[in-house]
Amino acid sequence: MVMEMKIDDLDLKLIYLLMDNSRLSISELAERLGVSRPTVKSRLDRLEKDRIIQGYTIKLNPELLRAHNVVALIIKTSEPEKLQEFEEIIEINRFTSRKYLIKVAVEDMEQLRNVIEGAGFEVIEIMPVLESVERTSPPKVKIPFKCDYCGKEIIEEPIVYKYRNRVYFFCCPTCLREFKRTRENIEKFRLKEENKIEHAHEHEHNAHN
Repeated sequence: MVMEMKIDDLDLKLIYLLMDNSRLSISELAERLGVSRPTVKSRLDRLEKDRIIQGYTIKLNPELLRAHNVVALIIKTSEPEKLQEFEEIIEINRFTSRKYLIKVAVEDMEQLRNVIEGAGFEVIEIMPVLESVERTSPPKVKIPFKCDYCGKEIIEEPIVYKYRNRVYFFCCPTCLREFKRTRENIEKFRLKEENKIEHAHEHEHNAHN
C-alpha cells in the first residue's frame, strides 16, 4: 500500500539517511543533505509530530539473539488478547478471526509447553525456525522530486542510490547508469591527478638529493 503522507524529496532523503544510521547528528544530516541545521531540525520535528518517524532504534548483534530457540506455530484461539501476555511470543500474525501464525522464543520444550498451556491456544502446526534473514523495506511513497542527474521534475516513486554518505534520486535507470558512469570518470580523473602530484613531489625530492 502506498503511503498517503505529505512529505517531499528532502524529507524522504532524510528518512533514508536515518534508516541507515539513526545516530547521525543534525550537523551530519545537514552536511549530507546540503541544507542548514535549522532546516534539518524543523523537518525532524515535523516528521516526528506527524508520526511519520515514530522512533529511533538500535540493531543488535545476531549472536545476542541466539540465546533462544525460535519456533513458528500456526494456531487457533478465541482469546487472541492472551497472546500479548507472554513475552516469549515475539511475533503475532493473524490469518482469519481465529487462526494465527506466531513466533515463540524459548529456552527449551518445557518453556514452550508452558506458553501453549498458559495462552490456551490450539496448535495446528509447529516448525523450528532455523534461520531468519532481516530485510529493510524502503518507504513506498510517490512524491514530487527533481532527478539528481537530468533535473526532470516528476511525481513518482524515485530510484534511490546512495553514494559517499549521500542519497540521490533518479527518474529512470538510464539517469542512474549515467550518474554512476560520470562519477566513475570523476574518480579516475581525481586519482590520475593525485598520482601526477605524487610523482612530481618524488621527482622534486630526488632532484634536491
